[in-house]
Amino acid sequence: MTEDIAPAVLSRYAARSAQVSQPLLRLWYAISGETPSNDAWSGEEMGVTRRDEAVAMAQVTRRYLLIAAVFFSYMCLSRIFRETGMNMVILAVTSAVTAVTAIVFQRLSLRHRDDPRLPEIGSGIVNLLMIANPVAYQLLHFDQSRMINFLFLFIMFAISGASFRVLLASSLACYTAMMTVGMAKMPDGMTVYAWTSLGGLAMAIGMGSVVRLTLYRAVRARVVADRLREEAQMLADCDVLTALPNRRSFFRELERNLAVLRARKVPFDLALIDLDGFKPINDLYGHSVGDHLLVEVGERLRQICGITGLPARMGGDEFAIVLAGQRSEDELKAFGAQLCDALRQTYHLSGVNANISGSVGFVHCDDASVSTSQLLERADYALYYAKQNMRGAPVIFTERHEAEMRDFSLVDQTLRGSDLDAEFSIVFQPQVDIVENRTVSFEALARWDSARLGVVRPDIFIKAAERSGLITQITQILLSKALKHMAEWPEEMRASFNLSARDIRSATAIANICDTVERSGIDPRRIEFEITETAMLTDFDQACEALSRLKVMGARIAIDDFGSGYSSLGYLHRLPVDKIKIDRSFVVQLVKHGTTLKIIKTIIDLCRNLHLECVVEGVETEAELNNLRQVRARYIQGYVFSKPMPAGEVAGFLATEGERLSLAG
Repeated sequence: MTEDIAPAVLSRYAARSAQVSQPLLRLWYAISGETPSNDAWSGEEMGVTRRDEAVAMAQVTRRYLLIAAVFFSYMCLSRIFRETGMNMVILAVTSAVTAVTAIVFQRLSLRHRDDPRLPEIGSGIVNLLMIANPVAYQLLHFDQSRMINFLFLFIMFAISGASFRVLLASSLACYTAMMTVGMAKMPDGMTVYAWTSLGGLAMAIGMGSVVRLTLYRAVRARVVADRLREEAQMLADCDVLTALPNRRSFFRELERNLAVLRARKVPFDLALIDLDGFKPINDLYGHSVGDHLLVEVGERLRQICGITGLPARMGGDEFAIVLAGQRSEDELKAFGAQLCDALRQTYHLSGVNANISGSVGFVHCDDASVSTSQLLERADYALYYAKQNMRGAPVIFTERHEAEMRDFSLVDQTLRGSDLDAEFSIVFQPQVDIVENRTVSFEALARWDSARLGVVRPDIFIKAAERSGLITQITQILLSKALKHMAEWPEEMRASFNLSARDIRSATAIANICDTVERSGIDPRRIEFEITETAMLTDFDQACEALSRLKVMGARIAIDDFGSGYSSLGYLHRLPVDKIKIDRSFVVQLVKHGTTLKIIKTIIDLCRNLHLECVVEGVETEAELNNLRQVRARYIQGYVFSKPMPAGEVAGFLATEGERLSLAG
């Protein structure tokens, strides 16, 4: 009966019914011996109105009107066949008017469900017409035995009244009609009927109160159940922190848009968002500030999307947006730029001013044959491309990315089926002290000559290995090879070796690296482990723990590609760092912009004050080298001295360097 009534309306209706019939409820509890709850005596706690009461009873009233229409249609036909003359006309018309009125109000209330007045008005009018039927019959064919029909009407009104006032008004009208007919037809015998009808009236009002009390109890239980179900649904579909839809809601919305695409050819766009620089803020200022930041990000996404898209939190600092409808590439780029600009604005968080950015990967979906996993894979690749090449900017997945992704997948599958120990090798590039004019170290660089694919570029296979998880296995293979070659070098010569983010995040990987170094017999002080800023900031606490363990072993630590990520002096002084390598991106701009040289000088001076070595990598020309001499750069790595060389050429390179130094001396 109440299955499609809103819980709030049900609760308000129940309290209102209890309030209206308060005296009778008190009498009922006194007779039954039950103890009423406080809520039974007052409906004010639930804010009940007459409108809410009518809405709650609407379904009962609609069914009541439908039954009345059917019954009085039958009565109309019965009058036509059983009555004659004017009696037939009066009684048939009375029944027909009752039936038509009932069906009209029933249909109107169905059509206008939001208007609770129609069932109440309709039931009141139909009740009066129902009273008119026995009145007309008794006036035309008085039958004392049929006076009981008025008592039946009392019961009908008690059960079906749309509101307590309709019940009361209909019952009083029925009592008045019965007494009027009785006094007109049998004035001497109405004493008994008067008392009987009063009992019927009291019974109707009492039964109506009991019905409402019973309904109230059922409704109260339903309200509690619905409220708990709504809360559980909200927790299941909504991110508790940001109040955005969660991962589950996102996938449901994604599937819905795919269904619309397949059915009606309506395209849509998908965006995956990853915050750049969130981890340092969360680690530096604490989780409360980090949570506040995520809440602000959620609010900005909600404002940017408006009614055009559904933003969702996928977990951590990852978000997603489903943009329904058709839009051009330029419109999507404009939306992405607006989105990134909004995320880049300063966040004011409980006394902390924070700045982050967001990388965004977009994919346009207009192909009905695409699957959810394919869409997410493409959007994820666009996001990955943005983070690697265009941090804080949007990237739209294109056919070129599709080709790269296929190549990436091929590389990934080939890596998994290759003899890694046989196919991987090491080359070395010198790092030169231009003050003393000597090589002080070599950087070990990975090379892969695949039996299936041939020579694969390092930037391709390293990314594939990192994403597949094979990088830790490759690290062990390459480190063993590098240490084996170092055994043939002069004892003062060092080598630097790159570690990936996965290596840093894995305590097992760090333990294996330490074991490999110890088994090699190489003095750990001759080894430098290089990590990038991005790898370091992915999980700063774990990075500190991993680097500290390597430092305790005796190895040196270098920060690679300094300046290309989100450098922080606050982080720098907390890490056990011995060396900083300035990214080639600065060197490329060296000749074009004088400001770049000042930046490099500032970094070199910073390293000198912190007692850190500073290597400028990627130096290729004499012009670049001369500019670096001006700012007192000391350690240089790049083609200007040597390209990466196989291990077998290192000894010859050092011998030639020794001859050159002796000649210079």
